[in-house]
Amino acid sequence: MIIPLTKNNVAVLSPLQWHLIEKRLNADYKIRGDFLLQTAMRISEAYYVSRHPECLREENGAIFLPRVEGDEKFGKKRCKQKERAVILSPKGVAAVKLFFEKDVGLPSYQAMESAFKIAAREADFDVRFITTKMLRKTYISWLINSYHERRGMIASSAGHTTETMDGYYITYGFRKEDVKEMKDEVVGWGEA
Repeated sequence: MIIPLTKNNVAVLSPLQWHLIEKRLNADYKIRGDFLLQTAMRISEAYYVSRHPECLREENGAIFLPRVEGDEKFGKKRCKQKERAVILSPKGVAAVKLFFEKDVGLPSYQAMESAFKIAAREADFDVRFITTKMLRKTYISWLINSYHERRGMIASSAGHTTETMDGYYITYGFRKEDVKEMKDEVVGWGEA
């Protein structure tokens, strides 16, 4: 199955492609995958939030990432925003709550990538570009395709400038059916 790639060769999945992979994951990995997809956080940020459930503000429909120094410091050195609100859809809030309720945690990056590659292989995908960070790239691409008028808000939520976002996410090459499904997946994002 053909998968669009970002300029750094990371897969960006359509909703159909993600669900083909997701249904082959075990229950814990489905929860982890949904958490990573729906939050679109960097992996280091996701590890931090997994240890700090107080970051979720359900009433705001967001995760608040604080500026963190010392041993728990996370994020890229060149990251434009050291603290920010990660905006969620209602589906995203539900995914984060389930992640904490089921207490599945996040294993190593390598273990997650291996699980996603195994599921993708079972779904007949070329797994060369299947990575854990594809979920961030995928969801942000869905948001841009669904809410182009909110590009600034999406960039801020992702911890990017709009220029960076434009360079690293896929906004073209999807079928009309894919874009409709993307809109269904992200409905209510930023409307808390």
